[in-house]
Amino acid sequence: MDSHLSSVPWHTLALWQEANACLADTMQQNQSVLAEPHRQAQQMQRRLEWIFPLMDRLCRKTCPDCKNICCRRAWVWADFKDLLFLHLAGIPVPDQQLLDRQGDHCRYGSPDGCRLDRIRRPFVCTWYLCPAQTHILRKRPAEMQILQESFKRIKGLRQTMEMSFIRAVT
Repeated sequence: MDSHLSSVPWHTLALWQEANACLADTMQQNQSVLAEPHRQAQQMQRRLEWIFPLMDRLCRKTCPDCKNICCRRAWVWADFKDLLFLHLAGIPVPDQQLLDRQGDHCRYGSPDGCRLDRIRRPFVCTWYLCPAQTHILRKRPAEMQILQESFKRIKGLRQTMEMSFIRAVT
């Protein structure tokens, strides 16, 4: 596939670096009006870090014996909201986009799982629950409810953060 036809945003190292540099420059130039998006990113970070122990427990129970590893079959990449969150929260962005084109495997996957810290992964990598994890959670309705409510809250914060950022810089 020609690189200019890729549906994966910022799929080359140069485009990835340019996108992140532009976002960093935009934030630097608009620092005085970004308090609300920063606050929303911090709320997201706290909510994500609060659910990570539960996600880690689920992964320890399901991923080691999995024969259909989602990281090997899914086409997942960082989108604008993912980058915006990382920049606003002051979290280092990954060195490269997760993949170059649809059909590739995530470059951060390893035999031992993802090499990215949970907080640096695209949100889809957090909210996706495989059938085995869903099966476990059906037996634990309180945990299922916690995750569903957290995912809903984080999705809302992502949307609000993006809108707040765009309003602030335009």
